[in-house]
Amino acid sequence: MASIPFEALPPDTRPQSGSGYVQPKAAWRVMLGADDLTQKLAPVLVSLRLSERDGEEADQLEIVLDDAQGRVAIPPEGARLRVWLGWERGTDVVPGLIDKGSFVVDEASWSGPPDRITLTARSADLAESFRKRQNRVWKDTTIGAIVAAIAADHGLIARVHPDLSGIAIAVAEQAGKSPMQFLRDLARRHDAAATTKAGCLIFSPKGAATTPSGAAIPALTLTRSRCSSAEWRRAARERAQDGAEAQWHDADQGQRRTASTGGKNPKRLKKTYATQADARAAAEAESKRLKRAAATLSASLAWGDPRLSPGVQVAASGFKPQIDQTRWLISSAEHTMDAGGLKTRIEMEVAA
Repeated sequence: MASIPFEALPPDTRPQSGSGYVQPKAAWRVMLGADDLTQKLAPVLVSLRLSERDGEEADQLEIVLDDAQGRVAIPPEGARLRVWLGWERGTDVVPGLIDKGSFVVDEASWSGPPDRITLTARSADLAESFRKRQNRVWKDTTIGAIVAAIAADHGLIARVHPDLSGIAIAVAEQAGKSPMQFLRDLARRHDAAATTKAGCLIFSPKGAATTPSGAAIPALTLTRSRCSSAEWRRAARERAQDGAEAQWHDADQGQRRTASTGGKNPKRLKKTYATQADARAAAEAESKRLKRAAATLSASLAWGDPRLSPGVQVAASGFKPQIDQTRWLISSAEHTMDAGGLKTRIEMEVAA
């Protein structure tokens, strides 16, 4: 499951100019329950890769270990790993470790030669009950109440952004969907992200300036000098849809009506909604998604930065004017730790 921006990001503690160059040294930590496995894994670690998504998919962790001596034990299915990534020191990096969350091992493989063990784990808070399909109807309630009820059912703490918590829901059907899929669909209708992290069920607007608890989310700056490669792409304007419209059933008049955000070429949503408010919310959410898709920016950082995660806003600097003048939102991030150190690749879209 994708990361919601952290409550507090570490300050920039890089040495100031004139203090001398310090070669960056990557750092990481892996815990299995209360056991710190870092020193045991360090001699046999081939690579550690963490893929973070924007809420539509679970985060995935892959660890590849050298088993040339045949001494690496394969952890049992369901083992819970917690991972930190960052830097021990360095002039061009921000020292410190970032907690990237917990993951449950659900796949393991061995191959050779060379003899290697590959472990795949996914976001740990997705309990089995969270994946089971259910039929449930929510009536005359709010987003906050729905998230709180589902969180309580699965032993999680609800964290709902105040901009969304009080939104009224006349009716919402969880028809044959898992609780997580239902929440993702509800989030998509309101241009939000539903995810779990550190025992919390988080429901927050995409690109929000604050966390659900009200703490400010600082935007990070990405300079071209930090990138080993980058690519920008803009959609063709003449084919671009510039708005959205959704139909809703007017029970009093016995007919369908349309809620629209305007635009010369609006996108028509297929679903018919129960109320005008639901249709309006869905149309506005889709309109924001279309704006974000108007351009994309991807970048690879030779000196990785684990602070870069989905939902974090980025200011670009040193690229082309069209790029620097756009506010960007990270949609996915991949962090790789191997013999070459810590690298990060991010995919960004326009912050609507």
